Amino acid sequence: MAAFAQLEQTRVVSPEQDVPSEQRIPSDAELSSVVGQLDALLERIGELLSHGGDGDRTDDTAGLLEVERHLRGARRELGRTRRRLR
Repeated sequence: MAAFAQLEQTRVVSPEQDVPSEQRIPSDAELSSVVGQLDALLERIGELLSHGGDGDRTDDTAGLLEVERHLRGARRELGRTRRRLR
């Protein structure tokens, strides 16, 4: 029989350390900051795509286009979330 090493278990987090649920809702300023970060990422991806050559849809370009599509979707959803929370 192989001997098993005893794994250290994660300690239980006490309720005092939990963040109250009313503080878990991000502020509009926080969400606005994330929107700005997404915009910067979208701009950078656009720059990478514009330097991509003759427009052939290589695997690399296809991957970047997919990333851009997902980032745009995330930005739209974040905008909807911001409007709901106002």
